[in-house]
Amino acid sequence: RETTDKDILRGRGKEESPGVRQEDVQVQRQDAVEATAKFCLSAPALKHCPNHRMPEIAFSGRSNVGKSSLINAMTRSQGKKKLALVAKTPGRTQMLNFFQVGSNVMLVDLPGYGFAKAPKDIVETWTKLNEDFLLTRGEQLACTVVMIDSRRGVMPIDFQWMCMLKEGGVKFKIALTKADRCKEAELEAVVQACREQYEKVCGGIQRGDVVVTSAKTGDGIVALKSAIADVVNERIRSEEK
Repeated sequence: RETTDKDILRGRGKEESPGVRQEDVQVQRQDAVEATAKFCLSAPALKHCPNHRMPEIAFSGRSNVGKSSLINAMTRSQGKKKLALVAKTPGRTQMLNFFQVGSNVMLVDLPGYGFAKAPKDIVETWTKLNEDFLLTRGEQLACTVVMIDSRRGVMPIDFQWMCMLKEGGVKFKIALTKADRCKEAELEAVVQACREQYEKVCGGIQRGDVVVTSAKTGDGIVALKSAIADVVNERIRSEEK
C-alpha cells in the first residue's frame, strides 16, 4: 500500500522516521544493534560500571516513561525472558543497568528522574548517579536517548535535562514513547513542539534526532535502532582512523 503522512509520523514506510535513510536500515541494524542482547550488570555507583571499549548508548527519561519497555522492544534476548524488567510503579530502576548487544554496543538503562515512589533522598541519589554517569563517562558514551512520553510532551524537567546534556557536551536524541496512546492530531502537535525544543537547545536539528515510537505496536523501533546505529557506526569509523 502507499505510504501516508501518518505512516511516516509513526515511523512506518519509506522514511521510517525523520532522519533515516531506508536503503541503510538493514545494514545499520545488523552492524550495530541487531545481535542478541544479554544483561551484563547493575551498577549502584560509578566505580561498579563495567570496564570495556564498546560505545555506550544511555536511555534516560522521567520515571515511568517506558525505558525498559522500549529496550525490550529494540533487543532480542537469549531465551523467552525479556531483557529489562518492566514495572508499573515509578522508580523501580534504581541502578545503572548495562546490556551488551553482541560485541558492538552497550545499552545503559538509567534510573528515571523526576517523580518516583521512593524517599526524596533516594531519588536525589539516583539523580546524582545519572548526572555523574552522563557527564563523566566521556567519549565512551556515544549518545543518550532522552525519552519523552508522547501524551505529555517535553516537560520542564525534560528541558532542563536536555540543557544539562548539551552544556556537558553529551550528544543526545529524543524518543517519544507510547505513541499508540495518542490521537494523530495530538501526536503531530507534540512532535512539532518536541522538535522545536530540541532545536532551541541544540541550535539545530537533523533527521533522526527526534523519533516517534511505541513499544506496544513496534512503530518507530526500526527507525530508532537505525538512528542509534548511525551514531555507533560513526564512532567505530572515527576510532579506526
